[in-house]
Amino acid sequence: MEKKLRLNLFDNDTVKWEKDGRLYCLHIRRDDQPLNPRTDWDNITTMACWHRRYGLGDKLSDKEPEDFWQRLVRENVPEPEILEAAEAGKLTGIRIAKNSENGDLADIYETVQWRTVLGSGDPGESLEYEGVPRDAVVDYLMDDLTVRHCMILMEPYAEWLPLWLYDHSGITMSCGSRTGQYADRWDSGGVGWIVVLKKTVMDEVGTEYVLDDEGELMRVEHKHPDAPSTWSYLTRPLTDETWRKRAIDIMKADVEVYDQYLTGDVYGFNLYSADPVEEGEEPEWNEEDSCWGFFGSDVMENGIEDHAGNGLREAVGSGCYEQGQAVEHSRSWLTF
Repeated sequence: MEKKLRLNLFDNDTVKWEKDGRLYCLHIRRDDQPLNPRTDWDNITTMACWHRRYGLGDKLSDKEPEDFWQRLVRENVPEPEILEAAEAGKLTGIRIAKNSENGDLADIYETVQWRTVLGSGDPGESLEYEGVPRDAVVDYLMDDLTVRHCMILMEPYAEWLPLWLYDHSGITMSCGSRTGQYADRWDSGGVGWIVVLKKTVMDEVGTEYVLDDEGELMRVEHKHPDAPSTWSYLTRPLTDETWRKRAIDIMKADVEVYDQYLTGDVYGFNLYSADPVEEGEEPEWNEEDSCWGFFGSDVMENGIEDHAGNGLREAVGSGCYEQGQAVEHSRSWLTF
């Protein structure tokens, strides 16, 4: 197993190394116009957000959280399952009873609580719909389902995590447990959820990563005759018992990338090369390549190392490189 390498470089950082008698210099610059991962990329997750000032996450037609979750139920949960859950009392605050005059019809009771600016009343059960045909009960119920009801119904079909936003001199996003700055009572709060369907994970991902004893991904080398090696991570097929963990990993990774977009943690590079020079002389650098849109500062993980090549991985692995910062030089010309 290859040792995992890390090298974090930020705006205007440089790293220099030598390969086959040639000098190389990688100059990192912040990408000021990165693509939006939620609107410019294809994603298997849905990031549903609501905020009064910021347009966050995916572009959805759902105006309110209830609209979003009710749509998920309509699209994924069979009607007989919704009816069965309601009749079994799994949807708190909803009760289905036989109509007293016609046993083939149903009455729908819902627990309601009146709230006004002057205060709140005690919760009480109210007859909302009377004499409803059994095959129409779900249609009557659908618009009354709360987010919690929808989550109960969606549990076999999806996994999700809450999204938290910290807003103080810029915005940053996290998901899952509300900890650290995201638990600040004044500058943070929930803005929605990231959701992924089981069917999508099983059909479009289908595998999970195999981890070593230290919990790290196991990188596998693929050797090719007359060509450089390529690399991948060791995987195994997903099962009904393991898909949720894979789904959570995918959602966390998507939120991490989106947070990098929100916080400006996106970079590009210019790669230069030069012939070796005597000590004290300045190399004559020539630009070899440039590329933008790399998320995160670790050049060994964000794709920059793969793109730059020319022995950078070997140099970092052996420690034979020099890290520094670029210095801007300006020239002026006097014309007559």
